[in-house]
Amino acid sequence: MLPHSALYAQVIGTPHKRAVRIEITDIDGNLRAVLSNRDTHEIITGSVSAVMTNRVTRSASFTLSDEWYPRTPTDALAPEAAVAHISAGIRYGDGTEEIFPVFTGRIFDVTRNPDGSVDFDCQDLAQDVIDFRFEQPRVSQRPGILQEIQELILEALPQATFGTNTVADGVTPRLTWDEDRGQALDDLAEALGGRWFALGNGDFVVRPFNYAPGTVVRQYYDGPGGLLSTAQTSRTRSGVANSVTVVSERADGTAPVRVPARDTATGSPTQFGGLFGRVSQVIKVQTPLTTAQAQVMARTQLRAAKALGEQWSATLAYADHALEPGDTVQVRYRGVLATQVVDQIRYPLDQKDAMQITGRATVPEE
Repeated sequence: MLPHSALYAQVIGTPHKRAVRIEITDIDGNLRAVLSNRDTHEIITGSVSAVMTNRVTRSASFTLSDEWYPRTPTDALAPEAAVAHISAGIRYGDGTEEIFPVFTGRIFDVTRNPDGSVDFDCQDLAQDVIDFRFEQPRVSQRPGILQEIQELILEALPQATFGTNTVADGVTPRLTWDEDRGQALDDLAEALGGRWFALGNGDFVVRPFNYAPGTVVRQYYDGPGGLLSTAQTSRTRSGVANSVTVVSERADGTAPVRVPARDTATGSPTQFGGLFGRVSQVIKVQTPLTTAQAQVMARTQLRAAKALGEQWSATLAYADHALEPGDTVQVRYRGVLATQVVDQIRYPLDQKDAMQITGRATVPEE
């Protein structure tokens, strides 16, 4: 969860004015335009979505009046150069604002509608990285995996900035990649038990997303004083596995590394060979991994598969723009209580629009 004041935590559960600010720059950071809903003539509608299961984690869409349609490639919001920085939060009664960065990325599509309104669709900066495929076979160059990840990102996006990684580094094996830069980054991050993605402020990070129980940062509940308006819960075995095998091909043509991970925890509802049965997944990766790296990846993927067993989708009466994917929250609806790791968030920009979050069950360490 993003840092915020004690006042913010008190106010989010009560009626308040939503503050939205969109700064438009070019990729070098040169300011082109500023839009804000502080002034009544600046009507901004739309939302930002953050979905951790997507390679490009964050996308945004917003609608403005006809005056903002880019009629030439040099106009402020033209997709040829425009980068949107979206922040949202609360405007207090004294006019001050507490806002949080929820999106940074390029404007990709602009559509002028028959009624004169203009729709803008944006993708975060990971799209820039993925779009620059290797033009020729690329050989790994850095001794550490985190260094290699940053090098691959900077080759595609020299203006990239980096946040705090929360995975332990590893040694990069001697690798050669063919075309897919995004897949190379996926495999390298997964070797550390993490995912690479861009935060709301545009910083790239590698962080674990293994659904381990974390500190509960917020409690959402229904009833008087609660922020939760509706919730849908489900329990399933669809997609859940209690055995994951990672297969990593060897560059020298010798037998591939093949590492299994099984749910062997006594008392686990998905224990391998128990009442749940035996359900396996086999994951093949293009990047050669050491046995230790393959073990980390197998355990991480096993935990993610087990976390699918219980999922909550909740609608909040008032938006909490300080919440981030990966946060651990507690939800209670109609007497049912659960702890969830947030997997998806839809941040609203409209004053009256609600916020949606989707989570997966936490999976304790074995």
